[in-house]
Amino acid sequence: MEFEDIQAEIVRVQNGFCKSEGCYNKIHSIHHKLHNTSYNRKKFPLFLNSPFNLVGLCYKCHKDKSHLFRVTEKEAEFYERWLKEFKEEK
Repeated sequence: MEFEDIQAEIVRVQNGFCKSEGCYNKIHSIHHKLHNTSYNRKKFPLFLNSPFNLVGLCYKCHKDKSHLFRVTEKEAEFYERWLKEFKEEK
């Protein structure tokens, strides 16, 4: 699945609205819970652009509250292992 398809699916699953609690604004952007850096792209290639690491936020919440949606490296390692195993089973 391409990144654009995953973004569209996130918007669809969230009914087009920001994921931040109590916010009813439309999604402005897709936020990476674990930052999209070259280090993380190398270490977590399957996880980084997966639905497990992405959330749709409005402009204000992306600017002010994105830190509330962080994922630790330990969590990312778990998801990366799981995604590798899932991929190998196919």
